Amino acid sequence: MKNVKNKRTIIAIAGVFLLAGIALTYALSNDRSTMPNVFGVADYKIAYSEEFTGPTNWQPCEEVAKTFTVTNQGNAPVTVRLSYEEYWRNKVDTEYLQPVKDGVQLVQIILQNEDDWILKSDGYYYYKETLQPNATTSSLFKAVKLNCDANLDKDNICTKTANGTVCEKPADEYEGASYHLKITAQTMQLGAGSFTDLMASQVNPRDYVVDFTKKAVQSNDVFTANGNGVNRYYENGREIYYYRGEVDNNNVIWANLCWKIVRSTAMGGTKLIYNGEPSTVNGKLQCNATGTATQIGRTTYRYANSSYSPADVGYKYGARIEIVQMNPGSTVYTYSNDVSRNGNTYTLDTSEGQSISGAWLETRDQAAERYHYFCTNGATTCSNTQIGYITYYNDNWTTAGQIFYLPVNGYDDIEQMKTAMFANSTDSVAKSTVESWFINKHLNDYEDDLEDAVYCNDRTIVGGALLGEDENALTEAAGSNNSYTIFNQYAITSFIGENNNLTPSLECPNIRDAFTKSAENGNGQLGYKVGLITMSEAMLAGVPHWSTEASETNYLYTGQTFWTISPYMYGASYAGQGIITGTIASTGVYATSGLRPVVTLKAGMNFISGTGLKTSPYIVE
Repeated sequence: MKNVKNKRTIIAIAGVFLLAGIALTYALSNDRSTMPNVFGVADYKIAYSEEFTGPTNWQPCEEVAKTFTVTNQGNAPVTVRLSYEEYWRNKVDTEYLQPVKDGVQLVQIILQNEDDWILKSDGYYYYKETLQPNATTSSLFKAVKLNCDANLDKDNICTKTANGTVCEKPADEYEGASYHLKITAQTMQLGAGSFTDLMASQVNPRDYVVDFTKKAVQSNDVFTANGNGVNRYYENGREIYYYRGEVDNNNVIWANLCWKIVRSTAMGGTKLIYNGEPSTVNGKLQCNATGTATQIGRTTYRYANSSYSPADVGYKYGARIEIVQMNPGSTVYTYSNDVSRNGNTYTLDTSEGQSISGAWLETRDQAAERYHYFCTNGATTCSNTQIGYITYYNDNWTTAGQIFYLPVNGYDDIEQMKTAMFANSTDSVAKSTVESWFINKHLNDYEDDLEDAVYCNDRTIVGGALLGEDENALTEAAGSNNSYTIFNQYAITSFIGENNNLTPSLECPNIRDAFTKSAENGNGQLGYKVGLITMSEAMLAGVPHWSTEASETNYLYTGQTFWTISPYMYGASYAGQGIITGTIASTGVYATSGLRPVVTLKAGMNFISGTGLKTSPYIVE
């Protein structure tokens, strides 16, 4: 795979206004540089024109026409952006002077056709439309005006002398000075370039306050609805570009397969999600797959083979400690906040405030607050086969009289159990299926093109009894009198219904969950540089929360359900994983959904042709 350099043509035009008092002379210098068309994919030629006639006696309030346009004389479309700078130089051209004098901006730049140009946060005005061959931009500039309040002439200073009053006009630093307006036009040929530059050129003109629970939609306004288009996202000082909503220009062909751009990475890479096999129409490759054709094997797979253990939400998992259900009836048990172990014997902590006793139906609400350990023999000391950690409480179902617990057998406590369950020792069905597909498609031959990005299987517990011994299993985070273990911050906020507080996170809090091929920046547990999308990335993409209206126009929508790599919840005998349909939701890991692998092109991987449309995808070679 060879890397290619981005091609740019840069046109710099400097209009220099020479100011002596308020008289003006004019000189124009052209500074033009071009880069050769390395790939020979198109005839790339740009021209410019401007209108300016310098006055001989420029007066305050006088406007001088100043227009500037760019024409595409080649046979390939380009994007155009403009910037300008202004400055003053003194008469002998040795010093820069301030453009503001006595609190007055000396020269006013008058713009026009501003609906055709979009000012973005990088300081450039971007031409709203792609400039097609033989097309010419409108002029952003209309005129320059010497401010009516500009005072470039100092008042006389009068002094009394023996011979009477003498008045003199002092020299002004602006006398004979020159005013410079420099316009810089940059153009980039579509069909060849850097993905990072591409996203930067398409980014929305301001940073949106996005409601991540709701879908992004198209709008005729420049400021598209709820961030539709390309946006930037900041996390810990990093700038990330991401595609959101009803975009149709993020299609890519890499390694002879179709993909869609999801976002950039902090390392400058480009994260892609699989979108099926390319088709050939009139001799051109296109990416028109929908439905099951966007999934591995055009079929569905379980994420894991079972859902009875918290371990089952792992992309890789460790010890599968499975939930146990028992009917305690009227038996009196002691429920404790802590337990100690001596070999195969466990003793509950019954010191003051550390335990309660009673029949389950009478004590379960109180026990749920913090008392999770109990001996199934009803005593306060028991063997290793009789000690349990209660994870689930329920008042609503017919199972209200049941205890759901994890057997502590052979472990010191719940913390040691979690460490064992979340160890990365066995591949999930999802991981083994994705990596087998990667090999079968010979993508390992292209792996040098890929960044060793993090694919985050965030098993951070943020709510529920498994969070720790002091945690309330009846927490509001789990709903009314139902106790679930909730994984990752997206799940906790969405599960409690505080949808307006939903925010994505591109961080991976635990190194064990940061799946990478190398251990340099993650856990080193991937066989290949491939993973799945996260729920947070789906949020950035504009897939709405499950409680809101579905989006069937989002670029991730296929009409099918497919897995994310993000755990969602665990409760009773249910291990839930995040899924994407028209919304972000969850289902049990034993259910079947599609798999859409995700890879990350490393920084420097460029495209050599295409416009990103399904009928003209970016081609990476």
